[in-house]
Amino acid sequence: EERLLAVVHALLHRFYKYPTATTGEVPPILKRELVGVCRACFSNDTVTKHGDFVSEYKADFQRDLDPEHKDTFPETLAALTERLKAWKVTLQNNVEDRLAAVLQLEEESPMLRTFRPLEVELPGQYLTHAETQPEEHVKLSFLGADVHIVRRHGSSHRRIALVGHDGTAQLFLVQASLTPAARSDERMLHLMRHLNRLLGKHKQTCRRHLLFHTPIIVPVWPQVRMLEEDPTYSTFGEAYEINCARYGREADVPITFFKESLNPVFLGEVTGAKIIETRLGTYRDIIQSNYVSENVFSQFMYKLLPMSNHLWVFKKQFMAQMALSSFASATLYLGGRTPNKILFAKDSGKVLQLDFHPIYDAQGNLEGAGEFVPFRLTRNLQSFFTPYGIEGTFVACLAATAQAFTAKHSPMEHHLAMFFRDELMSYTWRRQAAPGQPALRRPELSQMVRGNIKHVMAKVQRLCPEVPRDAEGNLLEELPKRAVQVGVLTLVEAAIDPRNICRMEPT
Repeated sequence: EERLLAVVHALLHRFYKYPTATTGEVPPILKRELVGVCRACFSNDTVTKHGDFVSEYKADFQRDLDPEHKDTFPETLAALTERLKAWKVTLQNNVEDRLAAVLQLEEESPMLRTFRPLEVELPGQYLTHAETQPEEHVKLSFLGADVHIVRRHGSSHRRIALVGHDGTAQLFLVQASLTPAARSDERMLHLMRHLNRLLGKHKQTCRRHLLFHTPIIVPVWPQVRMLEEDPTYSTFGEAYEINCARYGREADVPITFFKESLNPVFLGEVTGAKIIETRLGTYRDIIQSNYVSENVFSQFMYKLLPMSNHLWVFKKQFMAQMALSSFASATLYLGGRTPNKILFAKDSGKVLQLDFHPIYDAQGNLEGAGEFVPFRLTRNLQSFFTPYGIEGTFVACLAATAQAFTAKHSPMEHHLAMFFRDELMSYTWRRQAAPGQPALRRPELSQMVRGNIKHVMAKVQRLCPEVPRDAEGNLLEELPKRAVQVGVLTLVEAAIDPRNICRMEPT
């Protein structure tokens, strides 16, 4: 049931993002995906191992969603989407009602419960860049007795505790069925750890305590890894769903409204410059209809944090963390920042971005592969930050970060070279797996790496504070009437511009 729920969630978002009219017939590519899903979820192996599951769901699922059942398969994409939404609700209720939130390790894996390792250290103790002293490192004593089920937006993962010999416990989320892009997340976190050393040596970032949040990742085998987990993690999507449940609204209404309003665009009835006006008008209609209030996230945090001083500390740390994530998104083209992919700790304000890896074009270049907004700064974030927080903490942290990475003798370019080399080798290897793709030669790889580094460093340089000086390097007597962080302010204006936001995907 958990696997089927994850599949239904993925299909629903796939349909929302597919550029076609909701009143039209289901595209053939989506039909092929549905056929593959029905065969995979109810294969012979599944029938053998999970007979009760198959007998309960197979007939109804194939009747509603299998294109091979032509008599009952929906004729339009809108009707198919409604059936997927109904299945999502049914599976969510069944999973929450039937499956326990906490399992016992002795029942799930008696061998792990009785496992007593010898000289096995807890992960992450060599990541501080300090002199190692293995004799003082914490050794693994045993695994915690409770296995918590963490459910987020259709996915279900097991959370285990690794207990050290000194009594400390580290919580890890066991993630399975990973895609090849998951290794990009690990390389991105490794790059951030190196960049934290640069942030710690710069005056302005040090006084603001600016450091990327880099949890520990332990690869177990190619499709399974353990990710350090904070029990207080939440997402923007969770805050929105709680708000919808409180007022009795369906969470997907803004998405379906946006898709239906763009039907004339997909059918070719609206062309040229009128496409942007149609998207902008739909975006404003959603705001005026109050489908998504600008105070959803603010209300969520106001009800969560008990006192105003707690809220002030959280807001300051959260703005600094979002500034760091926004800097990485803008300079490395890390797109796809949907509400479900941004985790934040409710007690500390630390931010963890999921699926946080660069976007490349067909030639492996960053340039031209970005989205219409440089980073996520929606109405809810603007309302929570307030204008003073945006112009003060958020903008200042962005400018200070850029200044730290362009300081004299900064090894930023060397770190980027190692990162892009590994990234592009993996990216081109995945492309070469397709038939007809030529092998990448070493000179081509070097050229791609140098081009991406040059592009990133030029963008970082534009974000640095600009202090006007004369030809001899002296400060001007009369400073121009503009902010020194004009590069950051330009990005912020682009991120909050409704014309740019309305061109993003509705999800």
